[in-house]
Amino acid sequence: MRTTVTTSKVSHGQTGPDIPVLNNRSKRKYRRHGLYNLLKMGHCAPSVMQTLLDLGNKKEEWLVRMTAGLPGGIGNMGFECGGITSPLIQLGLEYGLSAKDNGLPQVIYSGHDYLCRFQECHNSILCKEILGKRRVPLPCIKVARHAPELYNQTGCRDNAEAISDETRQAFCVLYSHMTTNDFHCAHTVLKHLDNTIPVTRELLDGTSCFIGGTAFKGLTCSAFTAGLIAVGLKLGEIENSFPRVVRMLVTMIAGGNALADHMNKFNRILNIGYRMSKWFRQEFGSTLCHEITQCDFSSIADVHRYIGNNSVTTCKILSEKVARQAERIIKQQGAGF
Repeated sequence: MRTTVTTSKVSHGQTGPDIPVLNNRSKRKYRRHGLYNLLKMGHCAPSVMQTLLDLGNKKEEWLVRMTAGLPGGIGNMGFECGGITSPLIQLGLEYGLSAKDNGLPQVIYSGHDYLCRFQECHNSILCKEILGKRRVPLPCIKVARHAPELYNQTGCRDNAEAISDETRQAFCVLYSHMTTNDFHCAHTVLKHLDNTIPVTRELLDGTSCFIGGTAFKGLTCSAFTAGLIAVGLKLGEIENSFPRVVRMLVTMIAGGNALADHMNKFNRILNIGYRMSKWFRQEFGSTLCHEITQCDFSSIADVHRYIGNNSVTTCKILSEKVARQAERIIKQQGAGF
């Protein structure tokens, strides 16, 4: 265990926080800060993002807004925890896609490293498994408190061992194929929205890890995630009230509708995201990448099947449809969706 603050992360862009190696005192500080933000914001992904920004002395509200629809496992679907998605955005800001290691972007190695650390800490990376059947999301407290230090640990070591040689080979073949075909799940969606939202270098860097169902894990379709991020970026509002969060928790304990739009400023985008997920399932059968593609991207045989079936063309079509749907939602302000 590191016992002193000694080094800082190297930042790829200008928006990622500069977080030092932590001693035990710093860990306690990080955990208190994570809890503080959760108690005034009420949802995992935005509060984790805010904590990372605060600790890095950054004031980038757009990064918090883009996480507005990610709580509850991305659009309240129960998949990738918000304690994962926000740190992955920050890792993307640091590395983008430019830093390569053996043919694979560094952000993929770092993303898998973070996922492994999160899994070890919480026994799952999925919101629905972390929460179980609890009415009150008490495990979210641990998520919010520990995410900053897990993020810090991810940036303080070589991440190459986070992916096995066999899996790396499969990822490299897939990434090369996607690059040759000018396709990146999240980036393709965002570029289709360039007349609706500002598609900056920072936004593209921040969404670098949302490829192949989150760092090629085959989880939530990264095109869907990007569409929801775009909606949050454009329409999201930031909750910043301890009394309102307490009211939401009391409503939750009493069995009321704590996720009603008026209960928390993030709820509106979260609910839009859930309705968007229902549209997505009707269109494509599932929101999970591995179910849509019928491929396990850690398998070289499945990757070759994806390539042989020209599935990248299908994914491009899907991405354009997601972008158009996100554009409609943004134009309608979410009304009647």
